[in-house]
Amino acid sequence: MHCVTPMVRAAAAMLCTSLLAACSTDAPLAPAVTEVAATSPYDAMAFSASVNLRTRTVTVTPPPKGRTTSPKASLAGSDAVSLSLLGSDVIGLVPSNVRISRVGAFAPNKVRVTFDVAMDIRLPTLALTVPSWPTPPVPQVILFPITGVTTVTPGSATGIDGNTVEVTQPSRGVVAPSLDWNGTGAAGSGAPYNFFTSAPCTEEASADCFRWVAFGPRLEPGGPRITRTIGFDMDATVAQFRTRMIVAADLAPAALPAP
Repeated sequence: MHCVTPMVRAAAAMLCTSLLAACSTDAPLAPAVTEVAATSPYDAMAFSASVNLRTRTVTVTPPPKGRTTSPKASLAGSDAVSLSLLGSDVIGLVPSNVRISRVGAFAPNKVRVTFDVAMDIRLPTLALTVPSWPTPPVPQVILFPITGVTTVTPGSATGIDGNTVEVTQPSRGVVAPSLDWNGTGAAGSGAPYNFFTSAPCTEEASADCFRWVAFGPRLEPGGPRITRTIGFDMDATVAQFRTRMIVAADLAPAALPAP
């Protein structure tokens, strides 16, 4: 005869209760999404793009303050539009045409996600011109990513038919800008460039070095919409990620329409 102690009975009862609760619930158990990466000191000046590989969607959120800012403290304490990192008071970033490669198409065990992004000028009296700060790699309006991080949940358990529990595993991995950030489109253009200091882009200076893409020397309101393709390479385990991007351009009076 086998003896079952009160402690064993209590443990078995707790296990059964836990299994029944897991099988009977219809609500996912995952908490809010968290980020796996350090953030950049320039986050407050950046547009945030959330990319979901499962739904093939990109959602762009403007900078927290949403306003054009000047990094130069010497400009009489005001936001001088001549030295600008642009916010949603001036422009909008419009994503479209999300594409996802097969695993290993460009690098072993990596997936490449690309999408198009266009700039919409929101003020009819202002045009975008070459930025005075940061000094651009070419004399054009520039877009560059300052971070790319995986957004994850710790997984969830969902009841299916009262007997089966479906478990969703967390997604993690590394995200990095791809060669689709190709500058002006010329051969070799778009290579990492140090936007915020004068140091060369060595491994030691990589914190301020970013790939980039150019939109032209001048963008007029109401003019042709300029669209560029950008992309990111990531581990095959990544299901969604977030990137923060900065638009660098000066503002100038828009050209008067022809009579």
